[in-house]
Amino acid sequence: MKLQFVEEPPLAFHQNQLHVDIRAGLSTFGAFDKGSDEVPVPIRIGVIGTTATVDGLRDWLERCKNGVGSDEEKLKALRPPFPGMTEEVFGTSLELSDATTRTITRHELSAALAKAQPLPSVVDVFMDHARDLAGKSGLHILVVAPPPEVFALGDRPSARVADPPIDELQEPAPDQEQTPPSALNFHDLFKAQAIDLRLPCQLSRPDTYGAAVIGRARGRRLQDKATTAWNFHTALYYKAGGVPWRLARQPAVLTTCYVGVSFFKSVTGEKLMTSVAQVFDERGEGLIVQGGSASYDKDDRSPHLSKEDAKELLANGLASYRREHKTMPARLVMHKTSNFNVEEKAGFRQAAEDEKLNVLDLVNVRRSGARVLRVGTSPMVRGTAMLFDGQSGLVYLKGTVPYFQVYPGAYIPRALEFAREDGETSASELARELVGLSKLNFNNTQFDSGDPITVRAARRVGDILKHVPQGKKVNARFRYFT
Repeated sequence: MKLQFVEEPPLAFHQNQLHVDIRAGLSTFGAFDKGSDEVPVPIRIGVIGTTATVDGLRDWLERCKNGVGSDEEKLKALRPPFPGMTEEVFGTSLELSDATTRTITRHELSAALAKAQPLPSVVDVFMDHARDLAGKSGLHILVVAPPPEVFALGDRPSARVADPPIDELQEPAPDQEQTPPSALNFHDLFKAQAIDLRLPCQLSRPDTYGAAVIGRARGRRLQDKATTAWNFHTALYYKAGGVPWRLARQPAVLTTCYVGVSFFKSVTGEKLMTSVAQVFDERGEGLIVQGGSASYDKDDRSPHLSKEDAKELLANGLASYRREHKTMPARLVMHKTSNFNVEEKAGFRQAAEDEKLNVLDLVNVRRSGARVLRVGTSPMVRGTAMLFDGQSGLVYLKGTVPYFQVYPGAYIPRALEFAREDGETSASELARELVGLSKLNFNNTQFDSGDPITVRAARRVGDILKHVPQGKKVNARFRYFT
């Protein structure tokens, strides 16, 4: 075994200026593609909500224009002030007018809440207004602001607690097949219905703009005001077509495409499907490809694809990559949260060979049950890796962050275990990549995310795809799922 430390990967901002921290990089240098033709100036947003939520969100956005201060006196790097969506930082601004807001009346909302299945009924009400606004020219994003009682309908405490102590990287087990359908929530249901709208949507919880929250005591850990503003405005920039930051390009490294594979069950729990969040080059743009049905292996009790389904899944993903980038990567890395069986390896290899890819790395990743302890009371340092051999190891994506000079989490962090089952990339390089990929979540400007974006995206996509009606056209861009 070998213990090594992965230095915090630098990120590229405007004019390829580098910094390890997202918010410091944005404040100092500006967004990566600031001023490009891909970023609208201004970003025109539409808002849907009740009178109270629309007014509350509008007032909050107006206050954010002048920046949001931080109350942090000691850990200033961890919780820096938000400078506002300024020319220097994002190169654009937000524009919201009365003509681009839709107010849901109290009568509409009460009638929907009184239905036998209130949550789907409320989603239908919001979708009616969303379709109307999406049909208007000139808008770039829809912001949806339901009132607290709508979120309370589907609140799932375990899903809303930051840094949960549960294993989020565990595939559905076969003995869970007959369990009741998972609890519904407004976010996933609305995103599933809105997936064919021509505009991406950003959902806003009441606590974002300071409204009272129903169910807060059940576990939602609120961010400080400046961090909330950072995350919300950066997400809007990304959904409008911008690239806030990217991984710093290393000239000696092959052009690489990262694919995350994850499995999910249908809403009824009767069928096991598979989803893929495909892409994730250094720019972090994601393209979604839906796969076919998976089945459980009687030996390892994990979900797997047949050879033909595996081949088709990756072939479709590579076709999407070619349409987007007009070329093929030299290297492909697949992250999967269960082992690759013989048929999957054969199918993925065949798809890669058909496109003449030089390198294919098949890597399974899962939350590790092992602990690495350090002297003292602080958790392990983020980036600490224990390499078992040339192709496997574990790495901490959460932990004490030297740049912040603190561990910013609420629970004892767990390492991510990985194993290359096919390919040639070293365990040391795979660990470095996993740390870098944890910094490509454009909804979170605090860079110590606990999962690589490949796995996080595939999981997120599955949560939404299970609610998409059969035959409904799905927008392939990941920004429509976040």
